[in-house]
Amino acid sequence: MSEAMCRAGPGGVAGIAARARVQRVVLLVLDGLRADVVGDARFPHLEALRSRSAHTLTATTVQPSVTAAAMTSLLSGVPPSEHGIASDRFALPRDLHRLRPLPREVAEAGHATTGSVREVPWLLRGLARRIVKELGVTDAHFAPAEARELLRAAIPAIKRQRNGLIIMHWPDCDAEGHRSGWMSAPYLEAVSRMDGALGALMALLSQCEHETALIALADHGGGGTLPNGHDSLHPLDCTIPIFVHGSGVHAQELQHGHSLLDVPPTVLWALGLPVPHQWTGTPMTRAFEPVHSVAVGTSPRAVA
Repeated sequence: MSEAMCRAGPGGVAGIAARARVQRVVLLVLDGLRADVVGDARFPHLEALRSRSAHTLTATTVQPSVTAAAMTSLLSGVPPSEHGIASDRFALPRDLHRLRPLPREVAEAGHATTGSVREVPWLLRGLARRIVKELGVTDAHFAPAEARELLRAAIPAIKRQRNGLIIMHWPDCDAEGHRSGWMSAPYLEAVSRMDGALGALMALLSQCEHETALIALADHGGGGTLPNGHDSLHPLDCTIPIFVHGSGVHAQELQHGHSLLDVPPTVLWALGLPVPHQWTGTPMTRAFEPVHSVAVGTSPRAVA
């Protein structure tokens, strides 16, 4: 039995078949998006994504619940205690040679890996490019820190890249949360702008011929302990939404207990690639199973 099947969890034959239809994964990080804004009528594209996806609004992020730690965990498959980034300052993870970064796993399998991330001050650009290169992102694009601009930078890859991984990080909500406070009027305006970009992304993906899975998630919430912060154990800071949408996915509400660390193995599993044994999370295989396959007595709207 392959390593991927050993780590796949309760996916079964249906899950394996569905996984094989995914040619590429678009991994979208909605930085600082609180789970409790999903379902608000002011954000129709978030609600459309929820209704059409396998999703959970009760997943958890890592500790500390800050962007650098969470993004490094998302790209390395392990918690901050193992990769060593335990603050909100980006750096190369310690013992990088021992880690198995997600983009590098995809690239070493012969697939393309593209990243669209915010511009950084020129003094830090060398470090930023080194970080993305060491993590295995073979084609990185830096753009202004707005969802629309970052989506624009990713459009060529969305239209032409036939396989592999496309990563986008949209910082709008986090930036406004720190400036004005989570759930403030400016924060909700940032959610609205990001919601519009999400609608444009979903429209683009619907026009593509490539079999694509979109996995969208927040890296953390905010406004739990401090109105302008998110580094705490408060549920509003630690709870995140995760959405799995697209090729082979069956719309359903996923059971409680998922975390940000389940996303990297889900990406590899969906692409038919083995999941490193060092990784902490488990593939979210239920997202690729028909709802009617759930055992009798289990709610079809809440499956693992």
